[in-house]
Amino acid sequence: MKKISICLFAAAALLGVGCEDNVPEPGTMEVPVESVTLDEELSGGLVMEVGKTMDVSLKVKVLPVNATDLAELFYSSNVEVATISPKGIVTAQKAGISMISIYVGGIETYFTVTVVDQIPVDIESLVFTAGEKEMELGGNALDLASLLSTLPVNQNESVIFSSSDPTVASIDQNGMLHALKIGKTVITAVPKRHADAGPELTASMTVRVVKIITEDCDRSGWTMTFSHDICKDASIGSSATAAIDGNENTTLSLVRPGKSYNNGPNLSGTPEADIWFQVDRGDNPEKVNYLRIRHRPESSNNKNILVRWWGFNRIEGSNDGTNFETLAEYIALTPDPNVYENLLTDNIAIPENNYRYLRFIGQNDVSTTAPFLGFYCARGKNNGGIDPGSTIQINEFYLGLQTKITE
Repeated sequence: MKKISICLFAAAALLGVGCEDNVPEPGTMEVPVESVTLDEELSGGLVMEVGKTMDVSLKVKVLPVNATDLAELFYSSNVEVATISPKGIVTAQKAGISMISIYVGGIETYFTVTVVDQIPVDIESLVFTAGEKEMELGGNALDLASLLSTLPVNQNESVIFSSSDPTVASIDQNGMLHALKIGKTVITAVPKRHADAGPELTASMTVRVVKIITEDCDRSGWTMTFSHDICKDASIGSSATAAIDGNENTTLSLVRPGKSYNNGPNLSGTPEADIWFQVDRGDNPEKVNYLRIRHRPESSNNKNILVRWWGFNRIEGSNDGTNFETLAEYIALTPDPNVYENLLTDNIAIPENNYRYLRFIGQNDVSTTAPFLGFYCARGKNNGGIDPGSTIQINEFYLGLQTKITE
């Protein structure tokens, strides 16, 4: 009996040692991955623009959630189209298709990435910003896309334009409208995908092509009178006819209200007075509907932007030189007279008339925003500017008639 007890004890000891060596510690037993699935966003495939990135690492679902090996391995079938980093960041490289594979615990799942240069965003509505547009025959082409308002604002769908009468105005491949002859045409715009689908997404605009004839008046025989003294400055050829003599090297130099010139007597009234020049166009004057001024250019390295007529409070007309009618108020001259290079203004529209006497009235003031204090002829110290000196100057003054031919 004693011998048997020793053997059993020894066997039990050996068995106990074996159990401690082979049984895993709690929490260390391997749990295999049973399934790997993708979020719906990935399972249907991705569409990405070139250069865009997306983190897909958090869009993978692994079951059971306590699987031992949750490490994700990523592969791209076409790294020229799309790459994926070890952390699951997809980068779209160029247009094409690539398969992205994901391995977790030996189980594979995958999704496709379609890379495009631009993700299409369709037009939902479009309308021309104007119902009618006028084009000048011989003028610049019209960019039709610039006249369209479309929604959504981030749409990138192309638009097809058409002209009901391409002999009047035709459209080139860049959507530029070219005027070809006097007449009328209707321009239609539709999103490319709706080109044959009917009027539900159609915008239209009437375009009238007109011919503009612009002709300056013959100024021979005209005379000018003034509210204030003329500066007698031979160096700039200042005289009473300098602004209508056809010579851009002569200058009408008119003394400003409240100023004198070369220390002469102050005969120009108070600083607040209006200042004007008047044109007498003689018997049977032509019709006019625009004016234009050429300012005096730089002289003696001084930029003369402070001695220019910048606009008029009023323009008045008369046939007897005594009884004047107001034709227009607050007429701004363009382009910006603050800019030295703008010596010649545009043709500035005025009411059409054939008055013999036309008077152009300014104030010794500056006001560039409404409400106007009365339009201006020079910048004074009281308005935060530099004292422009004693005179206001013009090289040439023009009147003319612009005629529009529509048929």
